[in-house]
Amino acid sequence: MMPQGDIAVLPTFSLAGRLVVVTGASQGLGLLFAQSCARAGAHVLLSSRREDKLREAAAGIIAAGGRADIRVSDITSLAQIKELADHAGMIADRDGLHLVAVNNAGIAFTKPAFEVNEEDFDRVIDVHLKGTFFACQQLGQLMATRGYGKIINLSSTWSAGSDTGKSIYCAAKAGISHLTSALAVEWAPLGVRVCALAPTTTLTDATQRSLDASPERAARLLARIPLGRYSVPEDLIGALVFLAGATSDFITGQTLFVDGGWTAR
Repeated sequence: MMPQGDIAVLPTFSLAGRLVVVTGASQGLGLLFAQSCARAGAHVLLSSRREDKLREAAAGIIAAGGRADIRVSDITSLAQIKELADHAGMIADRDGLHLVAVNNAGIAFTKPAFEVNEEDFDRVIDVHLKGTFFACQQLGQLMATRGYGKIINLSSTWSAGSDTGKSIYCAAKAGISHLTSALAVEWAPLGVRVCALAPTTTLTDATQRSLDASPERAARLLARIPLGRYSVPEDLIGALVFLAGATSDFITGQTLFVDGGWTAR
């Protein structure tokens, strides 16, 4: 039997000493991600287009004993992404924090392919793929100059599957997962880890409204999940905190599916 003194100390899931930047953080999954990282000890920087919602969200985190700042930004604007990165760098330098980026901003989209117009296409790709790339680029540069950082992109089970009306959304999410792998390989020598989190159908308010509007589609989606239920937002917290912390430092380029077995089927 191995002597007690030779047993490695198990790492913790604390995010103390980290600045976690969360886009799309004023509501839904983004807000939950920011709250969860703050509870795990991180200083969080919340970003979205809604200043009123951001202030409310940050006030709640601070009232609960966490540390939070906000920055109003539109993920489709490179200039505003640069400003967000500059603000994150200032906080990280001031407080001596490691940088973590959670690129969560996105929009739901379901529409038959024959009905998709150019405006639909540009909007979905701009928010999901273009926004994610430039957020990775700008925040990743800060991490590279420091020799360490973590990026977590929000993908989806639709990156690995398809359904009626999901053509553009599937393409955008598949692009995010492949982009994640490509950036991970390119930036690994710089100490920047890049992974993606891919949930299945998750019961946010917006998703619930969509499911209620189409009971047949809701039943079909549920039948694809071997564990027999939809995901709830809280199902994603463990995976997120794991990827954001030091425990996962030897993991990069991976898309972690939190899907109840959806992709296995």
